[in-house]
Amino acid sequence: MFGKPDGATTCGRFVLPLRSRFELAHQPNKKENQMKTLTTVIAITLIAFTASASEGVPYIAMPIDNGYAIDAHGRRQPNALCARDVIWACPPRYPLRSHSSDPASWSRNHRGDGLYRLDIDLKTGRVSRVTIVTSSGSAVLDSASTGAFSRWVFTPGKWSAMIIPPAVRTIWVPVLIQERSLN
Repeated sequence: MFGKPDGATTCGRFVLPLRSRFELAHQPNKKENQMKTLTTVIAITLIAFTASASEGVPYIAMPIDNGYAIDAHGRRQPNALCARDVIWACPPRYPLRSHSSDPASWSRNHRGDGLYRLDIDLKTGRVSRVTIVTSSGSAVLDSASTGAFSRWVFTPGKWSAMIIPPAVRTIWVPVLIQERSLN
């Protein structure tokens, strides 16, 4: 009823197509294999160089889905509800700079996750007090966080407190390496 297509072979009950002429004629030779190997080595070297030419820059992350807020009626709410009533909030900045103007001497070793309570004045919406519930383990990070949180402003009359768990994270940025002339 059905015949075998041209250029096919049978294997038991199954009809298997033959490889195309190109596939049969084009077998990878030694030179092509060497070229593929060389290309792979170059790609891996470039990836490794790019990875070593990047530097981790720490920052203080503020995950909005963690923590909670207390509304004007004393009910506990998710931080996301309170966050949409923020009028002004500058996040804490990671303290990179020391007293030196040389970036090589700046510290990137401060680590730790803290937990802070912001008491909010219901009449003005301004943060009246920042309490360290759990220290980050670094006085410098705690100071940067409490200093930033003390300047936050919320919509008046809506929130009485907010619990925030900032954490130190690292982002990798590429570093451009250039030669400088001393002229």
